[in-house]
Amino acid sequence: MHAEIDGRTVDLGGPRQRALVARLVVARGQVVSTDRLIDDLWEGEPPPKALAALQVHISHLRRLLEPTRVRRAPARVIVSTAPGYALHLPDSAVDVWAFEADMRTGLTIADPGMRRTALRAALTRWEGEPLGAYLFTSWATAGVDRWARLHRETVQRLAATCFDLGDPAETVALLHDLVRDHPDAEDTAALLARAQYRIGRQADALSTLRMVRAHLVDELGVDPGSAIRDLEADILAHADHLDAPERTDPSAPAAPTSEPEPIPAQQDTLTGREAEVRRLMDLARAVTASNAVRVVTVVADAGSGKSTLLRAASGVLRQRDWTVAVGHCPEVDGAPAAWAWHDVLSALGASTDIGDAFTAARAVSAGISALAADRPVAIVVEDVHRADSVTLQILRQVVGWLADRPTLVLLSYRPHEVSVELAATLGALAGSVVERMELGGLGDDGIRQIAGSVGLDDLDDTGIALLRSRTGANPLYVREFATLVAAEGWARARSTVPAGVRDVLGQRIARLPAGTARMLRIAAVCGQSVDVDVLLALSGDVEDDLLDEIDMAEISGLVTSTPTGQVRFTHVLIRDTVYAGIPALRRGRMHWSAFEILSRRDPRRFDDLAVHAAAGASESTAEQALDVVRAAARRRDAQGARADSVTLWRSTITLHELAGHDHADAETADRRALVTSLCDLVPALAYSGAEAQARAVRDRAITLAVAIGDPHLTVSALTSWRAPVIWSTQVHRIADVELLDLLSRYVARSNGVDRVRLLTATVFEAEGHDLTLASSASEEAARMARELDDLEALCAALNARTFIALGPDLRDELPPLVDELLAAADAADLVPYRALGHFLAFLVAARATDLPAARSHVDQSLESATGGQVAQLAAVLSAFDAVLDVLRGDLDSAHTRYQALSRRLIEAGSANGAVLGLAGEIVVGWARGSIAHLVTPLAPFYAEAPDSAPWFYAVALLDAGELGTLRTVYDRRHPISRDYYWSVMTVFKAKVVVAIGDTDTAAEVYDDLVAASGTMAGLDSGSVVFGPVDDALADLAQLMGDRDAARHHRDRAASVRAAVAHGLSVLDG
Repeated sequence: MHAEIDGRTVDLGGPRQRALVARLVVARGQVVSTDRLIDDLWEGEPPPKALAALQVHISHLRRLLEPTRVRRAPARVIVSTAPGYALHLPDSAVDVWAFEADMRTGLTIADPGMRRTALRAALTRWEGEPLGAYLFTSWATAGVDRWARLHRETVQRLAATCFDLGDPAETVALLHDLVRDHPDAEDTAALLARAQYRIGRQADALSTLRMVRAHLVDELGVDPGSAIRDLEADILAHADHLDAPERTDPSAPAAPTSEPEPIPAQQDTLTGREAEVRRLMDLARAVTASNAVRVVTVVADAGSGKSTLLRAASGVLRQRDWTVAVGHCPEVDGAPAAWAWHDVLSALGASTDIGDAFTAARAVSAGISALAADRPVAIVVEDVHRADSVTLQILRQVVGWLADRPTLVLLSYRPHEVSVELAATLGALAGSVVERMELGGLGDDGIRQIAGSVGLDDLDDTGIALLRSRTGANPLYVREFATLVAAEGWARARSTVPAGVRDVLGQRIARLPAGTARMLRIAAVCGQSVDVDVLLALSGDVEDDLLDEIDMAEISGLVTSTPTGQVRFTHVLIRDTVYAGIPALRRGRMHWSAFEILSRRDPRRFDDLAVHAAAGASESTAEQALDVVRAAARRRDAQGARADSVTLWRSTITLHELAGHDHADAETADRRALVTSLCDLVPALAYSGAEAQARAVRDRAITLAVAIGDPHLTVSALTSWRAPVIWSTQVHRIADVELLDLLSRYVARSNGVDRVRLLTATVFEAEGHDLTLASSASEEAARMARELDDLEALCAALNARTFIALGPDLRDELPPLVDELLAAADAADLVPYRALGHFLAFLVAARATDLPAARSHVDQSLESATGGQVAQLAAVLSAFDAVLDVLRGDLDSAHTRYQALSRRLIEAGSANGAVLGLAGEIVVGWARGSIAHLVTPLAPFYAEAPDSAPWFYAVALLDAGELGTLRTVYDRRHPISRDYYWSVMTVFKAKVVVAIGDTDTAAEVYDDLVAASGTMAGLDSGSVVFGPVDDALADLAQLMGDRDAARHHRDRAASVRAAVAHGLSVLDG
């Protein structure tokens, strides 16, 4: 074996290095796993560091075979392809490959003369037995035998062609040695005998046939076939047909007897998901047929093949002339906001400078609309369970704006990692989602294919069953486990089966050379992907050594690299496993090293720098890290992604504490800075929907500010809740008397925008407890804000005023206030307040029993919502869906919705989660005729806050027959807060009044409640419903002896029910 480059002979090195080339030649371009190479080259007895030695041989050969390759350019001859290496050369560059290619080409030629020329040319490639030095190795035998068989076939077919062309002499020359060496080839011997007879050598022809007969009888114990016997008889008889022209080779080309083996699938080729790809193509055809946007979700746990499926589907769509843009939601912290849409915009050829979510959504929609005019478009967004708020907001808007464009949106996510905001987004997109594709485990064929791709061949049923039982047929787990088995054998796998894929990965990583494992640790600290230059700087390695280490990790299937110098882990679980294996102290120091290097190399990578600074800071570096992380948090806020800045602000607080800024003896400036950061965390938490945490952080900020004695700082803390309020922010509806007192003192000494914000804060603390204070504060805040040049302060003040107007006393003021709020939000482009405005318009429509209009405003609100607003509005939508179920009479479904919503809100940290769950129980119980079963859960609420919802407890006692306790509660004459639940509480009080027969109180309740005639009790809250208010009014009138009024209200209740039925019919289509 020898090699030449540009006519110059290349020394391939020592025996094992030459054997490595030979082994790759035998594979004919297919990938040979590193485990197989090691086993073959060291003949089953590899040394302890065989993998490192193999890498050294590969590196030397690459330098020899590609002497002009540019540094860092990917190898083009010996290429790294998981799980090993392959020789990538054209057939013409390897003699035995060229021989085979020429031979097969020649056999396809129909014209005999041209076929003879082609086959003669093929034989010139043959320079004797190939790879003779490795003839007796296990890995070379099959290949050598195969090429020898092809050589014999080529000689035989050329000889037959020459005979047909009337050249029996060349036939004899070609076949003489072949028949001597292979006398069992009867057809070939018969052709040689006919050719010998044709040129007048009858004795030689008979000798050839007798030699074949003797070999068959003596060596194999069989007689020759009829062809040999008949030909011998014809030669002895000088049969006339032996001299006549005779075709021994068909005129049509014949297929070769040895078919080429197929090239195996690459790692990212689809395996076991063919049916799902076909289904996606069916859905794609439906998109083009309907000329509309359609959403498909691909749902599966980690490693189930979501990305592989979407890559395969994207490839097929591109082949079918679709435009495909793919975005990835980062699996690790540190990526800029809406990074997935950065990828999509780049693929669409648009500017990737993402500003606010609204502008980005417009850019994406415009790009898609322009492209969709000529061809359909597919947008793929992977791992949306990791999507930030901005990403999801853009997604909702893009789908809404592309309703009439042929666009297929493919989303993937893990079912057990769905955030409240993602759940809300999926709910908002429900009208466009045509299929939820859940990926299950692989079938036996899929398991066999994946196992074979990593060198675990010839799996029997037992092996498949073991793989299935240990991996759940998860594609990633199958691949990793099969790789381990291929390397270490079944015996160990059966005796010490790793508990999970992390253990499997851990064992694989442990087998790597030390340098490769170290490189992986550095890469893991940097994130899911990293630049080679950064790796080089962090590792301190010689560049060639680092590239070898990357190559080893790549052929091990742990990372991939790109020509642009990016190294990326092939799966987030691999990165997480490597990262988790780094001791905490070392991990922190590695993060700080990464921070220092990135600071010098690329100081504009703000988010990456913040991640490394936060994770790597110590007491001595906390101040330096604090500046970086705080700046990144402020930058995220400025982009309108406040809900996504929570982690950065939390890290900022942690760094303040690490630097000692929370100590009583700290510098005043440092303590002020801590309070300021706490004030910035409050709205971030509020926007994310974590109201309880936001309140706790605000309380801490207020306490620290008061202790410092800085009035301006205290005002900042008191007014730090800078987020729209949809639901009450109070915990258990208990008044914070101390906070209200502090607010009152600061309101008295403030003016301008500070006074507006303090009054606004007062409203949300006083509502539900002191309506007079809340009403007057909201009125003054709105009046003052209209005189200021601050639209955000105006929106906040209108938020407070509309919150109070949800009660009965300002009901006529609410619609114009909502219009004013929407106008101010649009003028200032304050998207969160626009969402709030549509939410309030939803409540106005619900109060008017206009169910279709109410649903429309909820959808518009969701389209504009950001961060935790989405979760809250999704909760509104879910609660409204439960209300609609109650109105339809489907109480089981309503109960299920309420409880599921309660769990989601509790998990998200909402202060309203538990309350809503109990409210749902009350709604369904009321509809069923009794809430007696709620006496026990309502009792503690009543004991803790007796004035917040006493009449729920009273009705539960009434239904349970506990009349003594009921009378005690009734005699306390609890007032009803005149807020958004006023009609509900008054209807419940009316039931108790009627049951007790208190006519004097009945008259008072009737006079108050009659203003709500013609409405559904609670429907104006959007979250509960207790039937027509006129039902309660009729009962009160009946008690008072006014039968005409009672009849009037019964008729009015029937009209309300009819309006509800009409609205339901419109919604249900």
